[in-house]
Amino acid sequence: MICGYCQKVILRNLTVKEILFPWLLSDTELCSQCLRQFTPIQKDQACPRCMRSGEQDLCADCQRWQKQYPQRQFFHQALYQYDEAFANWLKEYKFGGDYRLRRTFQQQVRVALKGYRGFIICPIPLSQSRYQERGFNQTSAFLEASGVKTHTLLRRSSHDSPQSKKNRQERLALPQPYVLACSPELLIGKKILLVDDVYTTGRTLFHAADILWQHQPKEVRTFSLAR
Repeated sequence: MICGYCQKVILRNLTVKEILFPWLLSDTELCSQCLRQFTPIQKDQACPRCMRSGEQDLCADCQRWQKQYPQRQFFHQALYQYDEAFANWLKEYKFGGDYRLRRTFQQQVRVALKGYRGFIICPIPLSQSRYQERGFNQTSAFLEASGVKTHTLLRRSSHDSPQSKKNRQERLALPQPYVLACSPELLIGKKILLVDDVYTTGRTLFHAADILWQHQPKEVRTFSLAR
């Protein structure tokens, strides 16, 4: 197998489970050296709503969202801290267009999303122009590489400059960019998981959730690789 980041061959002893069930053996995983670069978020040392590291109670971001959406329940899960190492990986994958890197976290994503059985998995969409520019939707790509079935529930109706080029206030002030891309009846009483690559201010995911909440889903939760 090869490392999903550095692309080097990984040599290791197989586990008993892998020997007995070889079809479960992935051809890609993170080598120990690359895995050490990323910092997992510790749930007991993070905001209970959005997993922002270094918080013991509800963070300032979540307090603001709670005031804006007082009738909504929201819970976010993220795997890694958005630090220099993750930013470097994202630069190569998302902005550098290294499509191979969609498989970097496939095992971690697969394990994490087992906790969302019964949820409709919806990746955050790109605008058509952004998709043509990049060649792929980075969120859809890492989900598909992890063997996760996804559904298109939303469409991005407006195109804007990348959020990476905006400051915090500019991100929070962005207008609603999404519209529904499926029959509203499909959402009634359903549990939905919105997935993005990174949770920064939460504006993108709350915009997306706001569209879905209008059509009576049972629950809307959110997930990202990094926070």
